Amino acid sequence: MMADAHGVSAAADASAVAVIGMAGRFPGARNISELWRNLLAGRESLTRLSAAELESAGVPAALRNDPDYVPVRGLLDAPYDFDADLFGYSPKEAQLTDPQQRLLLECAWEALDDAGYGGARGSTGVFVGTSFNSYLLQHIANEPSARDDIDFLQLMLGNDKDHAATRISYKLDLHGPAVTVQTACSTSLVAVHQACRELLSGDCDMAIAGGASLQFPQSTGYLYSPNGIFSPDGHCRPFDRDAHGTVVGAGAALVVLKRADRALADGDMIHALIRGSAVNNDGARKAGYTAPSAQGQREVILAALRAARVDPSSIGYVEAHGTGTELGDGIEIGALTEAYQQYTAATGFCGIGSVKANLGHLDAAAGVTGLIKAVLAVREGMVPPSINCTTPNPEIPWAETPFFVETRTRTWEAAPRRAAVSAFGMGGTNAHVIVEQPPSRPAPGDAPEGGGRAELVVVSAASRVAARELGDAISHCLAEERGPRLSDAAFTLQTGRKHLRWRVAVTASDPAECGRRLSEAQPREVTRPPTVAFLFPGQGSQYAGMAKELYAHRGAFSSALDECVQLLHKETGLDLLPLLLEEGAASHAALHRTSTAQPALFAVEYALAKQLEHWGIRPKVMLGHSIGEYTAACLSRAINLPDALRLVAARGRIMEAMPSGAMLSVLAAQDTVAALLPVSLSVAAVNAPEATVVAGPEGAIELFAALLAERSIPAKRLRVSHAFHSAAMDAALPEFHRLASAVSYGKARTKVVSNLSGKTVQGFSADYLTEHLRHPVQFSRGVTTVMQMPNPVFVEVGPGRSLSSFVLAHNRDGAVRVCSPMSANGSADAYETLLTTVGELWCSGVKVDWHSIGTGRRTMLPPYPFQRGSYQLDDKRPCLGEAGPAAAAPASMESDLASLLRELWRRLLGAAEVRPNDDFFALGGNSLLAVRLVALLRRELGVTISLDDVLASPGFQGQLELVRRRRSSV
Repeated sequence: MMADAHGVSAAADASAVAVIGMAGRFPGARNISELWRNLLAGRESLTRLSAAELESAGVPAALRNDPDYVPVRGLLDAPYDFDADLFGYSPKEAQLTDPQQRLLLECAWEALDDAGYGGARGSTGVFVGTSFNSYLLQHIANEPSARDDIDFLQLMLGNDKDHAATRISYKLDLHGPAVTVQTACSTSLVAVHQACRELLSGDCDMAIAGGASLQFPQSTGYLYSPNGIFSPDGHCRPFDRDAHGTVVGAGAALVVLKRADRALADGDMIHALIRGSAVNNDGARKAGYTAPSAQGQREVILAALRAARVDPSSIGYVEAHGTGTELGDGIEIGALTEAYQQYTAATGFCGIGSVKANLGHLDAAAGVTGLIKAVLAVREGMVPPSINCTTPNPEIPWAETPFFVETRTRTWEAAPRRAAVSAFGMGGTNAHVIVEQPPSRPAPGDAPEGGGRAELVVVSAASRVAARELGDAISHCLAEERGPRLSDAAFTLQTGRKHLRWRVAVTASDPAECGRRLSEAQPREVTRPPTVAFLFPGQGSQYAGMAKELYAHRGAFSSALDECVQLLHKETGLDLLPLLLEEGAASHAALHRTSTAQPALFAVEYALAKQLEHWGIRPKVMLGHSIGEYTAACLSRAINLPDALRLVAARGRIMEAMPSGAMLSVLAAQDTVAALLPVSLSVAAVNAPEATVVAGPEGAIELFAALLAERSIPAKRLRVSHAFHSAAMDAALPEFHRLASAVSYGKARTKVVSNLSGKTVQGFSADYLTEHLRHPVQFSRGVTTVMQMPNPVFVEVGPGRSLSSFVLAHNRDGAVRVCSPMSANGSADAYETLLTTVGELWCSGVKVDWHSIGTGRRTMLPPYPFQRGSYQLDDKRPCLGEAGPAAAAPASMESDLASLLRELWRRLLGAAEVRPNDDFFALGGNSLLAVRLVALLRRELGVTISLDDVLASPGFQGQLELVRRRRSSV
């Protein structure tokens, strides 16, 4: 770990704050990576506008032709674009929302993803600010609907700066403090300082901080005035001899912050540490309200140095406020020099520069953009050049200062690398931050890449297109030579991204294989919450060594299996473990015996269910097949584990002692089989509409099989030694009932569907279990019962897939999901099969505790592919307050009600089309828009309904019927 001049370990210092995520959009750069490339290349990302562009933006000819007019600006690409669907906005609401606040929403999403905490809830604070809202003036104020009093609240919510922070908290479900910060040019760096204070005081566990600035119309320049703040030639030249002003730029940027000690403990990706920060105000100690103050700047720098507890001689770079004005540059260097010389007399050791030379002045986003540049510099060990400085300002005595202008890209080898960032707001609020290179990240402790362990990679998005794009991007990322470790990518996607409705899940053991599978997978949509049904198979599905691979992973499965084995050994003296882990002939023979097979199945099913439950996958209903119902009873807590094992062992022993017999699986309906069945045979199980099992003496089974063959009815002998669930078991009933009567039974805490009735078990008892042993297994009825529940998803919790095939036989329309976490006879990698099932369940909408699965660490992955549309309000769009088609139509025409209501929906929501099955809130409606719908229905259709009516009937068809009823009653 690194120590500063005072011997303080940065990594252990509880006052340090880690920068763990970043996102932004800038002139000439769609993201942080592009910004860094541009800075290293010394690229100026300002645009010189053509006469046609200026004319299109509405700049008058007289102004365009003025010799002092400078047609230059730092532009953002597609400023009106926004992913409204992702954030639950209707088109109309998106149009009525300040694009600066839209930018902040997208940047907040991307920054949390970058940090590996996408979808994070809990105590995450938001500290952001924006510039003047020119969109309100340029677009909304010219829109007639803005004058309609029913629109005022919506206009305020979408455009008032007060809602910039709280909107992010609401849309991303963040519960920490949400504070809008407004201090002009220093806004976003003050927001960072405020976030650091809140983190260190414990008011939040994580924080988003930054700002946005976007002015309309974008494609305009400015009129130069001598001694003003704007450049005469459209170039910002910080600290240069010819520095005469700045240029307006647009941008948005956010950082994600966390206390350094917690970030280190959580294994986060740390880009840099904030060692200290400070904020103050000039007060009246300056020439005027807009003038800078050397004293105020010096004091804030000294306060930040004290907070960071570092000697300024250890700081190798300062990202200056650097607006490139004659007055401002000199005052800034003077204030820095006075502050540093209180600690050191050394000169020329610290580089200085300003990102404003590259991007222009980003106003409310300027400070955080400078911070991001400094963070990247200390992280990468490279200082980008400060461009447009040919000859440093000769009025500044550089040789007497600690500073020199960074005019070339410099490799930064000193350690620890430290930088300082300044932002000075017009009006006098100053901010200064000290950042330091990140501590070395410990090497991962798990197996190296390519070790053969399967990983589950999950991808989700709000649309099918976005899911495919994100899957492809991650596939390409994994294929890169220095791409992330597969385990880290899997963990980040599982725990560090918000899980949306379009989903893809693949398992793989190496990055190339994962990439191929991702590119081939088709996204699936989660439409409604599932009902998870655990299925537990019965005797006949067991095989030697069936627990071997899952046991080797030493997870919840092995712990639960050990518990069962130890209890059973204590009760009966039987050691099951070798039979479950070894694949030899002896194990196979032992597991063919009923006395061994039944407890072995119970133990494996119980352990597998415990593994799934450990991963957060819990059933709402369970259905077992014969002995499998005992597993369900135990997991539901109707029977405790020791009693369940005692009963299962006794059941197997008693049943094995009965006379031998045979069983035949017939592919025909129960009625068809019963009509042909001799009195010596019994129906033992009804597994599916055309899957019936009969049982009885060996000879009778052979004769019946021959009869079925003559009638071309498929049938197959089962590999069993007895005729279970038939009269052959009658002699076993008294002893079993006696043993079952010694057990205490409780109420099932999870619903269990009975083999006896096919309905929910009302209570387990000795009488019930005795009947259960003797009577036919009504599995098909049980499946029918479960299929009547909302959106059932069946999971066969045990070896093989026989029950899954029975369920699929009921599932004629293909709507029900069935998955099997264990293969038959060990025919596939057991752990990969289990993970694949978890992925299938997640794709069906099942919640998973990802933190209990992942073994990797957070890593940087491709950002979410926003599916943006253009949302620009102008006077060509329908106006809410005007008497549109709905008001002009004859109100007495009953046949027109559907079109009138549809038009109201379109006007409120901005939807291009409204279909009969559409939901008002699914299209982006909210309670405010519902209130406006109520008002419009009363005013324009003469129909009175309440807000509760809209909430109770959000669908178009339901509202239409309601309007018709109310209209007919008038």
